[in-house]
Amino acid sequence: QAALSIANASLARRIEMEALARARFQRLLSPAIAELVVSGKVEVKQGGEPRVTTMLFSDIRGFTSRSETMPAEDIVAMLNDYFERMVEIIFRHEGTLDKFVGDEIMALFGAPVSHPDDALRAVRTAIVMLDELRRLNAEREARGQPTFGIGVGINTGDVVAGYIGSSKAMQYTVIGAPVNLASRLCSAAQSMQVLISETTWNKVKDHFEVRELEPVKPKGIAQPVRVFEVLRENPPRGAETTAG
Repeated sequence: QAALSIANASLARRIEMEALARARFQRLLSPAIAELVVSGKVEVKQGGEPRVTTMLFSDIRGFTSRSETMPAEDIVAMLNDYFERMVEIIFRHEGTLDKFVGDEIMALFGAPVSHPDDALRAVRTAIVMLDELRRLNAEREARGQPTFGIGVGINTGDVVAGYIGSSKAMQYTVIGAPVNLASRLCSAAQSMQVLISETTWNKVKDHFEVRELEPVKPKGIAQPVRVFEVLRENPPRGAETTAG
């Protein structure tokens, strides 16, 4: 009986730990990927590992000035509604939510789980995010509430992914120069504009219609970089023929 009691206590403890881990990962990962991590089928290394990852940054344009004129309760309600919709889109495309920073969202495609089309998933996510924001703005306008726009920046490159922080507060994230470029592209994007780097463009150019802009020299980056504005996703091959 004593042995059975110990075994039951151990099992209960393991179930509790798995539940906590699942809850933690489900805040960052899509449910399917979170289950793979919790079950041990996908390993998330604490010390970090090199990965090719596509980073997506988005933030609200004019948020600081807007926050000075709106009641705090309205700002929180607006952000919660916006974040809920955007994170659902990220998870739908099997991206990872890295963090919220104020009104900014940082998402990863390729860490901790890689897909052959991670860059494609990231750019498609950005387009769907803009479409969903237009729907949200239509709802807000109908209620007499102010609307808003976002800018999106995307870059692909070699980074180090893993848990970073203290023993009491660890966060899964990525580190490296490609992360900084994605953030700079987000800052350069105008309202409702998606900007991608040349590295990302090389991986998705057969799938999206883009317009090359003037090279930009982001702060902290030595050489000007090629930048492309994503206009729309190309129809699937054969769709034009079928439509005709």
